[in-house]
Amino acid sequence: MASDSQGSDNSIGRRDFLKSMFGLGGLLEASEASAKPPAGRTIFFWTDLKTGQVGFPTGFMIEAGLPGSVMKIVSAAALLEERLISPNDTVDCKGHATIGGRKINCLAAHGKVDAVHAIAQSCNVYFSTASRELSQALLFDYARKFGFDSAVGSFKSGLFPKPEKSSAWTYVLGLSPSMHPNGLQLLRMSAIVANRGDVPYLHSAEERAEGKPRLKVEFSDITWGRLQQGMELAVREGTAKKLDPNHKLHIAAKTGTAPHAKSFQSWITGYFPCEAPRYAFCLGATSGTSSEVAVPKAKEFLFANEWP
Repeated sequence: MASDSQGSDNSIGRRDFLKSMFGLGGLLEASEASAKPPAGRTIFFWTDLKTGQVGFPTGFMIEAGLPGSVMKIVSAAALLEERLISPNDTVDCKGHATIGGRKINCLAAHGKVDAVHAIAQSCNVYFSTASRELSQALLFDYARKFGFDSAVGSFKSGLFPKPEKSSAWTYVLGLSPSMHPNGLQLLRMSAIVANRGDVPYLHSAEERAEGKPRLKVEFSDITWGRLQQGMELAVREGTAKKLDPNHKLHIAAKTGTAPHAKSFQSWITGYFPCEAPRYAFCLGATSGTSSEVAVPKAKEFLFANEWP
């Protein structure tokens, strides 16, 4: 399962838990599971939410991969908008649950959590329990609303699944190998939440954007509110609490960690300032968990720039 709760600062314990949870075979040896994250590449993208121009480093591939818990934004939108859950419904997370005969684990026992706190704490138990009545086809519809099946500017889409006879839970938690959004698509997802469904055409500086249509997504005010509150709470006290500990930029964000070969890859995507969003961003790390790599690397990029 994909859980991004920060939990203990002991990275060996966290990595051992994740390897066990993802079913990646034997645990890392102590020498391999040191606090130092494995070497890998990170890519950082950002966009101006008023103009839609995207900034990104040249000479890099547009990475795609399992979204992990970032997918819970899409899942939460589907659950809330289709009224499969009430915004204030709670699930009692004891750290694990059995859904359809499969054991679902969280890194921590979160207690009673609603949609907002489940997003902030990336609670696997909440999303697996709440999604029992969510069909795969319906979830795919919401993934399309967030642009997971479409290009961003001139950059083509990552892998998007065809209908199949399987349960929705692997998609709900962002762990299906059939869905691999890229970093620009995850950036656009945060832009959609930031602007409550009204986003300019995202494009590089070299691409002409005149006359290109804006992306429009229509959800209820309640759904937009819960998504935004969850991402804001994630930075204040949830899985991204080390991103902006002094709340200088007023960031809202969602993290995600997923298996990659014999290790992990991770994402963090969000926007700021949350009171009047101006920028959205996404960082992908090809090796390491969100707490090890994605969150600290995003912090470096965000605080190395002057933002008007």
